[in-house]
Amino acid sequence: MIMNTRRLVPILILALGPAFLFRGYFTGRVQGEPVLCFCGGAREVGGSCLLVECGKERFIVDCGDLGAAGKGIIPPDPSSLSFALVTHAHLDHCGLLPELYGAGFRGIVYCTEPTAELIPIMLGMRIGMSREKSASASLDSVAGGLVPVPYGETVDIGSISFRFGRAEHLLGAAFVEIWFDNDTKLIVSGDLGSGNSMLLPPLESPERADYVVMESTYGGITREGRPGGLHYRFAESVGEALSRGGDVLVPAFTLGRTQEVLAALQSYSRAGVIPQGVEIFVDSPTARKINGVFRNFREELSSWARGFYGADVLWSGGLREVRSRTALKQHSRTHNPTVFISSSGDLEHANSPKHFMRMYGDTVNLLCVVGWQRDGSLCDRLLDGEDPVLVRYKSAGGFREEWICPALEVQRFDSFSAHADQNGLLGWLNGIGGVRDVFLVHGELDQARALARAIGDRMHVCVRIPEPGEWIVLRRAPDAGLAYVRDEAGEYGGGVSAGDGCSGAASMKEEEIYTGR
Repeated sequence: MIMNTRRLVPILILALGPAFLFRGYFTGRVQGEPVLCFCGGAREVGGSCLLVECGKERFIVDCGDLGAAGKGIIPPDPSSLSFALVTHAHLDHCGLLPELYGAGFRGIVYCTEPTAELIPIMLGMRIGMSREKSASASLDSVAGGLVPVPYGETVDIGSISFRFGRAEHLLGAAFVEIWFDNDTKLIVSGDLGSGNSMLLPPLESPERADYVVMESTYGGITREGRPGGLHYRFAESVGEALSRGGDVLVPAFTLGRTQEVLAALQSYSRAGVIPQGVEIFVDSPTARKINGVFRNFREELSSWARGFYGADVLWSGGLREVRSRTALKQHSRTHNPTVFISSSGDLEHANSPKHFMRMYGDTVNLLCVVGWQRDGSLCDRLLDGEDPVLVRYKSAGGFREEWICPALEVQRFDSFSAHADQNGLLGWLNGIGGVRDVFLVHGELDQARALARAIGDRMHVCVRIPEPGEWIVLRRAPDAGLAYVRDEAGEYGGGVSAGDGCSGAASMKEEEIYTGR
């Protein structure tokens, strides 16, 4: 009688206990080899958190929050963590730092210099929206624990060393290179830029690594070229709307997107594509603070930005960084055509829905969607042509709901994406020599699978898509053979024990493995 071995797994776990499930973890601890646990960001976007253990050092890379993602990702016994590394200041990578301190962590949080200024701003915004007193009490602990490290500077802590490299995704964003004392090197990508930034220097590529933990947010997407130049279609559409007497609304997330939109507007205004002197209202108090950080770190901006702005980064004659109430009053006044950049990026929160409700009825107005949209957001429904559409927004005394028939023009612009597409991710990875294993995180499963297949087809490396909570031992053996795996459908991966093969990493869970043909 032949038994299905998969049915035996629960029986074996019960019979042999946790030591069986985490045999790779205990083996790594005994041998002193580095061990990874994918606490958050595995097979989902957001909630990034990677636990790393080697010798006496136990630390995490990122501690993020993003709705349901990020819940329960903080490792057990946070007080035993030596330190934390944070790749950048988006909340899906740093949002749970207050909870980490609240759970007993007392170590240092290392990050780049711009990130050390941005994190308190972003956490303050998050806590202000949630009004969580416990998190607010921990915000001072986070701010006091931040230690900025310049790009390219190596820090030695016990048995490990690390340094940050430029990731181009965001001001201060970094990938982190980690060296262990067993001559093994790990790179954690954080979020990698798309090459579309006007404000930031290009993405750097490290020389070599044994293992790479890499994001896969848009691992299955290849973007088209940009005829006419970066953001030209956006500028042309804005210019046309303003010239016909309309106002333009750009709902944008406060960190990164608002600043890139400003740069595009100001650049194309100087070039004459957008009417010169147009008033641009930025009505987010958080965005105003972030603009200040960009000005403080002028030396971290691109050569184009430094040359274009000189000493006055993100300033132009028509810029109005105002309180929200002032920007909203502009609609009721007689005014020249105006651009409003307002949070949030999906028209669901803050003031962007209030601006929308003052603009939706006029065909000369334009709504520019410049960011990713979750299914069902107001921007998503408008892009789908829903009419009438239900709008829910905060007003005096609570929330209001109204069914409306939008008449304004709605356009989407993908050129502002701050995440690398498949080609960008492959290009960055291909520039790293010596890679034996790649672990794909921070992506929905379909995006991770598409990227894994592309890597397997083009590069002689093993690719894994870890499960949440999975432990991996980073073994030193440089000459371990690659496993070539297919399932019955001819697709790479599926239901193969990683202990059977890809390079030196070992896991006790069944996982998807993708390799070259």
